[in-house]
Amino acid sequence: MKIAFALSMVISILAFPCYADMASRTPSTHDNSAFQKPPGGLFSSIVTAHGQEMVMSSFRSFDIVPVKPSSTFTDDVPEIFVVFHLHQHDSEFRVSGRWLVEQGEGVPANFILGTDSMILMTEDESGYVSISRPASGWPIGQYKVEIFTGTGDYDMDPIGVLRFSVTQAKAAS
Repeated sequence: MKIAFALSMVISILAFPCYADMASRTPSTHDNSAFQKPPGGLFSSIVTAHGQEMVMSSFRSFDIVPVKPSSTFTDDVPEIFVVFHLHQHDSEFRVSGRWLVEQGEGVPANFILGTDSMILMTEDESGYVSISRPASGWPIGQYKVEIFTGTGDYDMDPIGVLRFSVTQAKAAS
């Protein structure tokens, strides 16, 4: 039995030389640096905005467009949106956003505010995720939205990050 196993290993190594030096290879380290960049790939555009609007596109379908795109918001805005347009895709999937305060007044670093998801069908060309102002208000500071894609709750892949800031609203004079 041991001879048969050894013989099969020798034949495997000779037939598949790519496995011959497997022991001498250093293990690869996963590079997660792309997750710190704005999402790309299937997104033709993606921005943070004060709102979103559904309009009729030139192909007689609905298109979601950003209203007042910005990377800076004041602490009196009721909701912040991430609006995106997609390249052509051939199956349904989910886009999710996890909203965090990276550095803010009165909250710990990387404090998670919440999540939002949108299921996109094959005919969808655009979409959005959003978060409403917390009951205690927006902490002044730096924020990020981690963007994930997948088909369910357990197969979501990180694909990028959008960053924005929240500043104090000017007092009425």
